[in-house]
Amino acid sequence: MIKHELLVPVGSLDALKAAIHNGADAVYLGGKKFGARAFAPNFTIDDILDATKLCHLYGVKIYITVNTLIYESEIDEALEYIKTLHKIGVDALIMQDVGLINLVHETLPNLEIHASTQMHNHSEETLKFLENLGVKRVVFARELPLDYISNIKTNLEKEVFIHGSLCISYSGQCLFSSLILNRSGNRGECAGMCRLPYKLYEDNNLIKTDGDYLLSPKDLCSINDFAKLMASDVTCFKIEGRMKSPEYVAVVTRIYRKLIDSYENNKELLVEKSDFDLLKAIFNREYTKGYLFNDKDIMNIKSPNHIGLKIGEVTKVTPKKIQFKLIHNLKQFEGIRFKNHNIGINVNFIYNEHDKLINEGVKDTTIYLDNFMDLKTLDDVMLTKPIVEMYPNGYKKVLVKMNLEAKVGEKLKLKVTDGENNICLNSEKEIEKSINAPINRERVQEVLTKLGDSPFKIDLINIDMDKDIFIPVGTLKNLRRDALDELKNIRENKKVNYLEKEFKREVKEKDSRGISVLVKTKEQLQACFDLNLKNIIVSNPKLYQDDLIYRISRDNLNHNYTYDKLLVTDYASLVKYPNNRADYFLNVTNHYTLDYLNKYASVITISPENSLDNIKDIMSNYNNKNNIEVLIFGHIELMIMKYCPLNYLVNKDKVCHACQNDKKYYLEDRNKKLYKLESNPLTHSTTIMNTNLTDLRKDINTLKNLGIKNFRLEFLDETYEEVKEIIEGVIKDAK
Repeated sequence: MIKHELLVPVGSLDALKAAIHNGADAVYLGGKKFGARAFAPNFTIDDILDATKLCHLYGVKIYITVNTLIYESEIDEALEYIKTLHKIGVDALIMQDVGLINLVHETLPNLEIHASTQMHNHSEETLKFLENLGVKRVVFARELPLDYISNIKTNLEKEVFIHGSLCISYSGQCLFSSLILNRSGNRGECAGMCRLPYKLYEDNNLIKTDGDYLLSPKDLCSINDFAKLMASDVTCFKIEGRMKSPEYVAVVTRIYRKLIDSYENNKELLVEKSDFDLLKAIFNREYTKGYLFNDKDIMNIKSPNHIGLKIGEVTKVTPKKIQFKLIHNLKQFEGIRFKNHNIGINVNFIYNEHDKLINEGVKDTTIYLDNFMDLKTLDDVMLTKPIVEMYPNGYKKVLVKMNLEAKVGEKLKLKVTDGENNICLNSEKEIEKSINAPINRERVQEVLTKLGDSPFKIDLINIDMDKDIFIPVGTLKNLRRDALDELKNIRENKKVNYLEKEFKREVKEKDSRGISVLVKTKEQLQACFDLNLKNIIVSNPKLYQDDLIYRISRDNLNHNYTYDKLLVTDYASLVKYPNNRADYFLNVTNHYTLDYLNKYASVITISPENSLDNIKDIMSNYNNKNNIEVLIFGHIELMIMKYCPLNYLVNKDKVCHACQNDKKYYLEDRNKKLYKLESNPLTHSTTIMNTNLTDLRKDINTLKNLGIKNFRLEFLDETYEEVKEIIEGVIKDAK
């Protein structure tokens, strides 16, 4: 039987305690650097040390997120940080950067590594790549259905998200925030571009939509399908929410803990309405089963924010009072929101029908609030900040067994065990016969089991004692205290199997030089032919001809291609089709990643998130300079989504056709910038193109002087003449 792990997010010490005492098997948290939630409070090294001790005391595993891309200048600092984490005794790291993963695995072979969902883990070939890299567990992409995940054969442990916020883009494949606002999602600084308002245009015509938040998904909630998860070969169930409150952590952890225990004990699940209501109240953007259960209803384009739980309806409004009928209880100091007015308040004063203050309004009664927010019309009332009982089942306790042996003429012996660690202590003096006041078994047991606020609880106690003996109560107390203190110390300071090895760098010389050009129209392709270019890339099968390079779609799960030359865009294709060109979607930001990918690829395009300074740093440390490629011109793909806005907003999910007509579709943001939408009829995915042009043509000489000999251009809507002129200019400058 699979042992299922409930993995809980924590962004603060209070959230950590909430996770532990409400049933987490493991927690994940980030340090002040290198974590994908840069704007969470996060933990210092001293905090992580304390957190590790606390987790291990209660038998909870602790994973640290080092799941950002690492720039060249940060490698040494990141490795030293990871060495410290390993010595502290954290149970695993959650990582994204291929180069750093390889470096850590080779130098610290006993440190467990989990592959972050940021690595775009979506196929069996991807998992082969990760196995070769030394990873033990894979966090799957949130776009994958459970039945697909279950059919993947791998030696890696499987982990999936079961609850919380969803990214609309494939994780690790979003450059929207980075290229528009210079806040990289791959660096933990995502600005939440999918939660902003947009307008949709068909050519020059505005398409009317039911909401403005056209890229904002609902939150994932799997409680109604949890039996399917329990019956699968997924070993770890992950909750999202390192930015969420301790109350959120407590509620969500407690409810999923109950589901897991219920299923493991009797193969049944009881989802109580009160649990679901509390989940809604603590945080939701409406709920979806997500792609995990093939739910097509994943979007909430009306609101990107917490909606809450409906608890009543406003029935009357006066300048002084708001009257509403409750369908759920409402306590003083809870937070509510008037839905249509989008006004939120904390409820400081509640009045009954006699205008008397009360501390709680009860379901099916009418209550009154002061109308200081100047509400004028009727509305729905949503509970958005409930008062949560943080530890309804009390604090978690570690079960121990005690064995006391008390024999005349011998020292008092106390043995304490938690099942793994055994503590044996003896008293200083031998036991004597009692003259006047012998101690009885009941009194001994009373003293030994009186643990107060200790983290331990007696599971079983055995007392083997002679009759008519004298044992000072103080001696019993001291033995009990000393034994439990020693056990606590052992649990908190779990031994670390620390091993550090020398990193042996592999350098494979590969030589390639020239210009590669990606085209999207027949006219652009013809311009490349007329200039006799060798490395022409197409992503549309209809444009493909012999000797061209075909760019693989990042969301194609089949990975069966017959093209002679490929531009691979993910780790799966890298494994299945070696010795081809590697695209910038592989997120290369340091020379360690370049070294590792050299095993698979002939030419490697580094990430467009690299600044010119970082490129200089990379080139100063990378030996095989002849196979690096830099994108110097193009409108870069900002985001790739399994969600199709055209089918959802234009076709209304009836017939899939919009992507096959000759019309052009755009999203317009708050600043009137347009982003072209490109849909893939084969995979039904959608790509958002950057309105801003990436143009490093002025830096070609600098790049050449660094040793770079390969330059990429990507065209979108440029004409034949524009393409030809741009390419000719680059050819001249690149000589």
